[in-house]
Amino acid sequence: MKKSFALQAFAALLLTAVTAGAGLYHVYAARPKPAFSLADTGRNTMTLVLDPGHGGADGGAVSVTGTYESQLNLAVALRCRALAGLYGIDAVMTRESETLDYPESASTIHAKKVWDTNARVELINSVNNAVLISIHQNKYTTPSPHGSQALFAKTPGSMELAQRVQANLSQVTGESKRTAARIGESIYLMNHVNCPAVLVECGFVSNAIEAKKLEEPDYQLKMAAVIIGTYLGSI
Repeated sequence: MKKSFALQAFAALLLTAVTAGAGLYHVYAARPKPAFSLADTGRNTMTLVLDPGHGGADGGAVSVTGTYESQLNLAVALRCRALAGLYGIDAVMTRESETLDYPESASTIHAKKVWDTNARVELINSVNNAVLISIHQNKYTTPSPHGSQALFAKTPGSMELAQRVQANLSQVTGESKRTAARIGESIYLMNHVNCPAVLVECGFVSNAIEAKKLEEPDYQLKMAAVIIGTYLGSI
């Protein structure tokens, strides 16, 4: 598969700068095939779709440090794409920057959010044999909650993939209290895609310690390494 020189260089720089993150990826990618495989969903060739949540007029949650969730989501997703690219996987991105081109009819923030969500659903459902991984950050009203969590859609294969992502995230972060869970009905995108789909809440931006880690390139790469390593171990 063709990969741009810029993408290869970016991925190589990430892997060189953060040996630990790269090591995690190789560990997970080298694991034996599990009893469950995404191929069991009846899809012969998988196409990875990465969805950095929010973006454009929708910044999502705001970190205690003032960073928008959309920026963190994009940073992790780009690292996921870079790692996948090193293994010949050209991931489809629902957005590649913080700027989105809205139609003139979307004149309010609400209208822009609705248009963007519908556009992402349409894109995802147009990809043959897609597997969706949506990247987000969590937030709570108090600063104590922390940890990563994988949420799954109702489509076949989603729960099994989320459970594996959760297990690997728990092992890497040392947070064992959280389990993979079914996504809420209010999350439109995850309830309207027709492919295996997992939403990864990388951490809580309302927790000062975790928010700071989530802004660090090393930690973002660690999250990406676990996500892509788990995906590759499931296809």
